[in-house]
Amino acid sequence: MSVSVAAEWQALYNRYYRKSEIYSMVWQKMDLSRHKVACARFGGPIAVIRDDSKIVQLYAESARRKLQIFNSAGRLLASSVWDRPGGRLIGLGWTDEETLVCVVQDGTVYRYNIHGELQEPHISMGKECWEQNVVECIIWGNGLVCLTEGNQLFCIPDLQRPIPFKLTDPNLEEPPLSMTVIEPHYTMSGNVEVLLAVNDYVLVVEEEAVQQQGIGIGPLQKMAVSPNGNFLASFTHDGRLLVVSTDFSKVLFEFNSESALPPEQLVWCGMDSVLLYWEDMLVMVGPYGDSVKYFYDEPVVLIPECDGVRILSNSNMEFLQRVPDSAESIFKIGSTSPAALLYDALDHFDRRSAKADENLRLIRSSLPEAVETCIDAAGHEFDISRQRTLLRAASYGRAFCSWV
Repeated sequence: MSVSVAAEWQALYNRYYRKSEIYSMVWQKMDLSRHKVACARFGGPIAVIRDDSKIVQLYAESARRKLQIFNSAGRLLASSVWDRPGGRLIGLGWTDEETLVCVVQDGTVYRYNIHGELQEPHISMGKECWEQNVVECIIWGNGLVCLTEGNQLFCIPDLQRPIPFKLTDPNLEEPPLSMTVIEPHYTMSGNVEVLLAVNDYVLVVEEEAVQQQGIGIGPLQKMAVSPNGNFLASFTHDGRLLVVSTDFSKVLFEFNSESALPPEQLVWCGMDSVLLYWEDMLVMVGPYGDSVKYFYDEPVVLIPECDGVRILSNSNMEFLQRVPDSAESIFKIGSTSPAALLYDALDHFDRRSAKADENLRLIRSSLPEAVETCIDAAGHEFDISRQRTLLRAASYGRAFCSWV
């Protein structure tokens, strides 16, 4: 049994990863390449609206755009006509409270609840932002940052108390190559830091300061900050994936992608690896420069989570994660850990083999540990029958524990 489970894993140096299908999407005739898509974290809802920056063919649908909200399986929760004034929709994202935030060109921020109901009042990013027009927007757990045509940055650090302010002028003549943020709870100052890739360096912009960092590492065409705020993954102009500390004091590793084109998406998979997505290929790069490739014949959206990445396509939702230590100790080929022997003992017990008793004798002193490991592995498992078997193994081992 364990061999077939481990055969589905991919090895990156000394770590294993697995990709599991979570849902088959129930929505009909969805083409993610024609839409702006925002997915809430922790398996939350998905917001979809037709992308008006792209020329797309309308089929049997209305020319009027609709803002649609689905659950993680693609079941429609709410739908409303998008008729908000203020110009083109620039930013779309979910807060930690599962409020959908929509930022339009003139700096107006509209908020919707999970039922698609517009929340009052609307928020304005201010007169100066309105005059310059928003061209890029980043929305994080509880705040947002806007970049204007005049290369000025405006921020709301807390959408619960929406007070917009202007960050220090970065004095740019041209738009930055890429932009990302370090959230306030990961910075030394406790304020948001905006990273702008300019020429061959990075500008770190705060409310009252601008610092030039990482001179010589660029130009950087894509950037993504790790979930704990300590590392920055970036894609350079010559096709390298470069991971550095966010204070730019240390280069962790480089990986040559052999691609002249930057990836469409660059995200972290937990704390251990980085994903790069091109039109038909997903590349996962581990901390020692090893890589694994996955191929797709339809567009995908990568949704970073604290323990992995959800992969949304037109047809299904998958979850790519590092194999938990408990599952690895049980299912790794050749494993002789107490939990693996307990799991094997249950298999022998079901086949009425005396080998079950032999396995239990081998791990008698480690039975409590084996039981805990099987329970933990069951908690990380998506396959229901395998989860049930792991819990049966834990129950079987518990019956022989001396402390029961």
